[in-house]
Amino acid sequence: MRRICQIMDSFKEAELYEPIKDFFEKRGYVVKGEVAGCDMVLVKDNELAVVELKKSFNMTLLYQAIDRQKLAQSVYIAIPRKPFMAKRSHIIHILKNLNIGLITVAMDSPMHVVEAQLLPHMEPGRNNKRSRILLAEFNGRTFDGNVGGATRRKLITAHRERALHIVCVLERAGTASPTQLMKEYDCHKNSVYMVGRNLYGWFIKVDKGTYALSEIGKEALADPQFAEVVDYYRKKVADV
Repeated sequence: MRRICQIMDSFKEAELYEPIKDFFEKRGYVVKGEVAGCDMVLVKDNELAVVELKKSFNMTLLYQAIDRQKLAQSVYIAIPRKPFMAKRSHIIHILKNLNIGLITVAMDSPMHVVEAQLLPHMEPGRNNKRSRILLAEFNGRTFDGNVGGATRRKLITAHRERALHIVCVLERAGTASPTQLMKEYDCHKNSVYMVGRNLYGWFIKVDKGTYALSEIGKEALADPQFAEVVDYYRKKVADV
């Protein structure tokens, strides 16, 4: 029996992400992972919500959730069903008093059933620097390219996505100026800054105000972690 329980518990925190994402998307939310330090960010109408994922209920998770209340109108924690059921009344009592929602995932079942154990009351809208940064990053991404709770991965931030758009343009055009990137290929308005700063080493300056792909930039096109983004922007560039 102990051996079976160990097998059931041998999952990664990131495996909670897809079932919970599906749960909220079916309820009309737009969901994106790993946004400005939050495991999951959800937007629906005027509601901005955050979900933090953990394999167990602990004080670190509570501290994170309380901190996220400074950013969002609704905050949830998400944990596996098994550790929750062992201390159900205790956990519910704590979270009710803190106005933190609770989602559980049946990781001890192949169905990975998701249940909303406790729904938070939606707080008034946040309008501080951190909440604005969170929402700007969320809106700056075309699609969800990250798995919440994952580690040692290159996150698809809004900046990285915009840089990959430029990479795809230069792959097709060979060289281009920032003006061409913006006017002819609809790249982001900060393209001048992006190619000049060259945060990822993807670009090289070949002439005054003209850029091409570096060898590192060519390698980025083949990086499997960027495959979905590269495919999207290759198609977008091809239609120009």
